[in-house]
Amino acid sequence: LERHVTPDMSAAGVLGLDVGNTCCTMAVMRHGTVQLIANEQGSRSTPTTVAFADGETLLGEAAAAQAARNPKLTMSDLLLMLGRDFDDPVVQAARSRWGFLTSAAEKDGAVSVAVPGGKTHTAVRLLSLVVGGLRGAADSFCGAPVREVVLATPAHLAPSRADALLEAARGGGMRVKLALPSPLAVALLRVAEIEAAAAGGDGAGADAAGGGGGGGGGPA
Repeated sequence: LERHVTPDMSAAGVLGLDVGNTCCTMAVMRHGTVQLIANEQGSRSTPTTVAFADGETLLGEAAAAQAARNPKLTMSDLLLMLGRDFDDPVVQAARSRWGFLTSAAEKDGAVSVAVPGGKTHTAVRLLSLVVGGLRGAADSFCGAPVREVVLATPAHLAPSRADALLEAARGGGMRVKLALPSPLAVALLRVAEIEAAAAGGDGAGADAAGGGGGGGGGPA
């Protein structure tokens, strides 16, 4: 493990981001406590969903809200697809509930998702759009650009899939400072709060690097 403590994660421009298959949450450390960041709709949990409608790219709640009337162009289960081949049994089992069209990418056999204009996107590309949207909400909350992230990865994520998650975060405009499994991230954040309180209430953040893990609402 590597550990780093900074007086104020928001001032340092460091975002804590937990990416799940169903939803994402983000937070900063301020005055010794964790402050969850709400999205543009005021929710502290953002659906991990992307949609294309009327020439626009919709993210999070806006995408999820119109899924029923636009199933072919509303993409979810992004973390489930991430880093997996099209013929992976987990992907094949999930396809029956997807309204959007998928195929095997010619280059490497990875999951390829049909988008408007006869094009395709990878799960990495789609997830990077979600991360970019979250980054915008974090910028507004912190009152300054946020470009560094401590990424909480699902437990038991295979190395190749963890690499794909890091690539998606970078594609969303973030520099991944550290990554660690979600349960460990929660524990270390609590340690930081305790240490900050003991130090007299100054804000503190705990970062750690560790192996990736699985899940967040979908199979690892």
